[in-house]
Amino acid sequence: MVPKRDAEIRKRLLLRAGVIFAVAWVLRFVYVLHLRGSPLAGFPILDELYHVEWARALAAGDWLGSTVFFRAPLYPYLLGLVFSVLGESLQAARLVQATCTALTPVAVYFLGRRMFGEREALLGAAVAALYPLFLYFSNELLIVSLVVLLDVLLMSALLRADESPGRGRWFAAGAVMGISGIARPSVLVFLPALFCWMWWRARSTSGEAGAPVELPAAFKAGAARFAVVVLGVAAVILPVTLRNYAVERDFVPIASQGGINFFIGNNSASDGASAVLPVLGESWENEDAVRIAESQLGRDLKPSEVSGFWYGRGREFLLGNPGAAARLYVRKFVLFWDSYELANNKDIYFFGRMSPVFRWLRWLNFGIMAPLAVLGMFFTARRNKAATLAMLFVLSYTAGVLLFFVNARFRLPLVPFLLLFASAAVLRLCGLAARGRVKELAVALLALAGIGLFVNHDFYDTHVGDRAQTHMTLGRASAAQGMYENAVREYRRAIEISPGYAKAYNSMGLALEELGRSDEALSAYLSSAEKDSSLASVRNNIGSFLLGRGEVAEAKAWFEEAIALDQYTEQAHMNLSLVLAQEGDLERAEYHLKCAVMADPRFTEAWDALGRVFEETGRLPEAAGAYARAVEIDPTYAQARHDLGVILAMAGRYEEALRELEEARRLSPNDPGIAANLARLRELMAARSGG
Repeated sequence: MVPKRDAEIRKRLLLRAGVIFAVAWVLRFVYVLHLRGSPLAGFPILDELYHVEWARALAAGDWLGSTVFFRAPLYPYLLGLVFSVLGESLQAARLVQATCTALTPVAVYFLGRRMFGEREALLGAAVAALYPLFLYFSNELLIVSLVVLLDVLLMSALLRADESPGRGRWFAAGAVMGISGIARPSVLVFLPALFCWMWWRARSTSGEAGAPVELPAAFKAGAARFAVVVLGVAAVILPVTLRNYAVERDFVPIASQGGINFFIGNNSASDGASAVLPVLGESWENEDAVRIAESQLGRDLKPSEVSGFWYGRGREFLLGNPGAAARLYVRKFVLFWDSYELANNKDIYFFGRMSPVFRWLRWLNFGIMAPLAVLGMFFTARRNKAATLAMLFVLSYTAGVLLFFVNARFRLPLVPFLLLFASAAVLRLCGLAARGRVKELAVALLALAGIGLFVNHDFYDTHVGDRAQTHMTLGRASAAQGMYENAVREYRRAIEISPGYAKAYNSMGLALEELGRSDEALSAYLSSAEKDSSLASVRNNIGSFLLGRGEVAEAKAWFEEAIALDQYTEQAHMNLSLVLAQEGDLERAEYHLKCAVMADPRFTEAWDALGRVFEETGRLPEAAGAYARAVEIDPTYAQARHDLGVILAMAGRYEEALRELEEARRLSPNDPGIAANLARLRELMAARSGG
């Protein structure tokens, strides 16, 4: 009878899990299909673009890489695997991801059974299947959906090991934490809280006579189990650490991004939520962080040293400005528990609304779930070991996020646990009402109302509507796809929302130039320069515009002004060098080209132009080196291959020159200059062979 009953239970569990998965998968599949119409569906930006480019390099065969990981590697490697199997289809990758994220509600169901019981598990899983933020991020090529699933599995693994202790199970739980750690290292802040819980669990275990275990013995037992968990974590992370050391001889356990993120969230200009680097604003890259750190310390730095520099800058702010730091952390705490979903890259509500599914389910939001979850913690955590562990995870993970900065995807890994606590609260309130316990119900509802007021009140005016940044992003996406009329409309909409948006004027000028509307373009550029006197890029654009009209002196002045504002504006250095070369000032032209390639070592056009300056000043070996560098960076750059071929021919290296000129001809078959020089080289080689 027992085996048969067990089989029936397993069958029932699998059936329920299958239904949960099916519902979750259908909703995610439909949502992803709806978002095919998004202007950004084929145009990933910022973090998505970073992951896609990394995955493409992996799929092309560069699985080891040559530098320390700046970001945690698990998600890009999985995305690279998808690309290598299915091809570089973003839509296919999103559908694969949607299928994987449909497992999260199933994992919530099994976790809920361990934490509370069948009713709470079913309710929590149902809400997880419907939760609109889970749908939204199932379509985003970002780490967060993977982290959510891994952290739920981590909690289940820990509870399973606690129910039936064994080294293998504790090690497996640690391995799951390690996998989550190489997706996003912030999960590791849970380790101290986990140790305390394991010690407490060992302490509460009864001895032979039913008495509690003595403190020394409990500490020893808890520490032994914790050590096995840490060993499991290390077993997963160690290969990443060894790989980082192998490629750059630098000790970076997972990734080197932590320092810059810490400073972003801990400086005098931080709002606690925006990924903005002071001075550089929102358009910064890792190279900028490295450059600033090396400039201030006056030497080349390893990735760990760059990260340490920025950690140090953040600590300086915290220690030197305790009052401002305290206010900032209060702000971050409030924003973390605020009902509004703060975007990091894209406006969640704007893009989510493109799907009717998201619109229908939008009422099921953090503003409802969080107050219920807090009430559920109060009801359950004191008497439930599993709920206590989940609550410790919520608290420690919250603290880990507050150390950096806050946004929707950073807090999303907590949502599955909050949904289960909220489910427990709903069922408890229903039970109080059913049993007529009016006083307890009234107190609970009053507490719920107070928490709800705190969570849903807009303390810092962040609950905004349509964002100018959203239309700026849409404009850039349209421009990248050659839809310049659409781009201009989006930029104008951004300016309507935010009349002082200088970057929107600048981008609109670029689009208007592409449309041939020169006077409007210049007007847009000048408006941008007037709105923001610190924008170097717009001054470079004005200079380029004037240079195209033959107004060389005026263009030169704008380029010089751009460089004065930002000495790392590589395009302005490049453009100024062209003017100086025309004037015959090759010495200064060379200086500015060197500045351009220092600011952007992969600036192929600048390397090629630098080669021409070397060539004109008779430094042929240096010219060959500059051309070769341009070809190394971009093997498809026909002009650089042509220039390198000519220099090699001048040096008598005809076979090498022939290879370069033939490749240049293949890349640019209609270029008469390349064809002529290739023909001359062949004639010369034939003459020498005949002689």
